[in-house]
Amino acid sequence: MAEKRDIDATQITMGDEKQEITAMDLLTDHERELLELEARLNAELDAKLMANPNKMPKACYFILPNEFGERFCYYGVQPNLNKYFQLITGMDKTDAKVYSTAFTMLAYFFPLIGAALSDSFLGKWWTIISFSVVYLIGMILVTVFAIPNLIGPVGQVSNLLTFLPMLIIAIGTGGIKPCVSSHGGDQYLPAQEAGKDFFFNIFYVAINVGALLTQFIVPKLTEIHCYGQDTCYAGAFLLPTIVFALALVIFIAGHKFYRIVPPLGEFLPLKAVKASILAARRHRAASPQERAAKGHWLNFAEAEYGGVFLEEVRDFGLVLVPVVIPFAFCWMLYNQNSNEWANQYYLMNGAIFGGSDPTGSYVQGAMFGNVNTILIILWVPFLATFVYPFCTKRGWNFGPQRRMGLGFLIVVISFAVSAALAPSVEKAYLSAGRVLAEAPKYDGKYCEKCYSAWWQLPQWTLLSLGEALFSPTGVQFTYIEAGRQFRAVSTSFWLLATSFGSILIMIFEPVFASYSLTSGEKGWAYSGIGLFGFFLYLLTSYYYTPRKVRPSINEAARLAKQAEYAIATY
Repeated sequence: MAEKRDIDATQITMGDEKQEITAMDLLTDHERELLELEARLNAELDAKLMANPNKMPKACYFILPNEFGERFCYYGVQPNLNKYFQLITGMDKTDAKVYSTAFTMLAYFFPLIGAALSDSFLGKWWTIISFSVVYLIGMILVTVFAIPNLIGPVGQVSNLLTFLPMLIIAIGTGGIKPCVSSHGGDQYLPAQEAGKDFFFNIFYVAINVGALLTQFIVPKLTEIHCYGQDTCYAGAFLLPTIVFALALVIFIAGHKFYRIVPPLGEFLPLKAVKASILAARRHRAASPQERAAKGHWLNFAEAEYGGVFLEEVRDFGLVLVPVVIPFAFCWMLYNQNSNEWANQYYLMNGAIFGGSDPTGSYVQGAMFGNVNTILIILWVPFLATFVYPFCTKRGWNFGPQRRMGLGFLIVVISFAVSAALAPSVEKAYLSAGRVLAEAPKYDGKYCEKCYSAWWQLPQWTLLSLGEALFSPTGVQFTYIEAGRQFRAVSTSFWLLATSFGSILIMIFEPVFASYSLTSGEKGWAYSGIGLFGFFLYLLTSYYYTPRKVRPSINEAARLAKQAEYAIATY
């Protein structure tokens, strides 16, 4: 393993002359071309960044509205799917949960495709534009298909036909998801750590402001009478479609202000796999002396792939172990707030402001979920502005990994609180003479004997605090812990953890249903599984060394990393 030294270059002696070897000398020709191209493309913008290092780049003022609009669109659809599937298509509660979870799973699986295309061929800007068009087509289809009796009688619509627009939307939102945040991070120079920290927190606020507004507005639009029905999902889905179209226009308008990181020009995941296989074969066939000389096993492919790329492959692989695998269990719990917690809410009295009118004066479950969004908008700036700096000034180690771990634990606790509440809520609902199968029709409508929906506030408060700790930190962590070529791919794997969480739900849900578990019993089972994931995170995180202080595996990578962090820190 190469020794870490605080110098800008290393010197070697050739005869009587000393030659200085810089990071650029140890790059492959292709890597050098990409860096030179990036420098030429961004020379003017980089000069402005250096002149005003503490100022947020202009590009961010186009990226943040785009994220706001996209999240307004996504959360205008996703939280309403559980009820939409049950009332409009006629799915039962289990199928509705599985299909709505499948949508979430796919939306967080397709970031793999978007990130691979972005880093390999299209670049982030063109990837965002291309998948946004797909997204918009899906939104138009779901709006049209929501017109009653257009694709089948209400309550008898084909599940697969209903899900088709959801699949297209999942492809679109998944494709752009890893690119927008990493594109925002690319607008900063590597050493502008404080600026990136600020951006990722504001980015997360933009997400939640978009979610907040749409979850107030869209559920109310579903109550409008249209097409001879008591609901109007076609009109409700139309608004997010329009907002997303406007957000896309704003993003395109900011093109001249964007720093551009050129794509690799070859399929990055395949290249990483080929390099790893080649290195593994040579390492297995090498003698002990050759292994000692090479140091890290990946260095056996250095001649073909370059030392910098191989270290980035190593760094990317290390990010996956402590983050993606354990946090699948965290997302398994979190992803149920729009279905399991919604089903619990349907059994409660949604007249949260004291109204007693059976025909009105109540709040739908999708709207009450805004408690989460409101708290996130409060928690994230509070943590970033006061808590994190407070800990830093006193020398307390409350870095990304500890923030994420604490957030994970709080999410587990929030689900346990929900499980403890479930039996009492169900008992009170049944005592009111209501039938469990008809719960979605009530969705918080006035019920004197039912528990007030305010009883859900503690679990939402805990969930929101946990999310504020782990989610924006996770996006930032996977960005800064990845090398330059792997940033969008690394972000996509953070999002993939959400997809894995949804898959876990789809696996466990039918099993729990076959055993006829009550909602409370099921909640405790999920909490136990989540706690297992938390301990797995603690174990893997304990052995993780951050990229900035991690020794490089070869000289080219050491010099490249040193040059990256050599720019003055502001």
